[in-house]
Amino acid sequence: MFELLGWSLLAGVVNALAGGGLFFTLPALLALGLPSTGAVATASVASWPGYVSAFWGIRRQLSQGPLLALTLIGLLGGGLGALTLVQFHADNFNYLVPWLLLGVSVLYGRQLLSRSGSEGPLQLRRRAWPMLLGGSFYGGFFGGGLGVLLMALCGQLRLGSNLQQHAIKLYLSMLASGATILVYSLSGLVYWHEALLLALGYLLGGKLGARVLVWIRPKLLAWGIVAFGIGLSGYYFVRFYG
Repeated sequence: MFELLGWSLLAGVVNALAGGGLFFTLPALLALGLPSTGAVATASVASWPGYVSAFWGIRRQLSQGPLLALTLIGLLGGGLGALTLVQFHADNFNYLVPWLLLGVSVLYGRQLLSRSGSEGPLQLRRRAWPMLLGGSFYGGFFGGGLGVLLMALCGQLRLGSNLQQHAIKLYLSMLASGATILVYSLSGLVYWHEALLLALGYLLGGKLGARVLVWIRPKLLAWGIVAFGIGLSGYYFVRFYG
């Protein structure tokens, strides 16, 4: 169990800095023998305290932002995504796991290679609603690389400065993860002993990650997460399709 705590601590730091914490906790939970749907639900519920602590450290970046609109997007998308996941049998969901990991890794890598710029005014334009709603839905449905996906979407939308985009990423992740707590709890998918242990690591890691966010080189870290995500997807392609 100490190993699980260590992975969740690392995941909390990664979530605060670049996103992709579930890339670390999902393999740890699957290695314990949890079914894939239960592992995703447990990791999603456990990640909520880490998102709260990480967002609290950077909340001032959204003091003038469209908080009401972002709140509606995060809660609605996360809730709908969680309701969709509970319809899947774990054996069927296994085949989606490597595709989801690979897809979000490639998307973020594409955004990192973009030379068109990724910053702009902090205004929620009309086309941002379906894109961010889709990102929040993904957060409730799977959540692996959610921060990576949201950063890519914010970059494509040029939604605020880099630090403001990190704040949006953490706020939507916090809301989408929070929305899953009720849905997954009622569905019986959550393994609470593992979830509480993960939550402690996420909480401590999120607080640590938010403190170093202002001076670390996020692009270098992001490329590391992309590489890790692609490698992890390859592992699960072999495991679930082999």
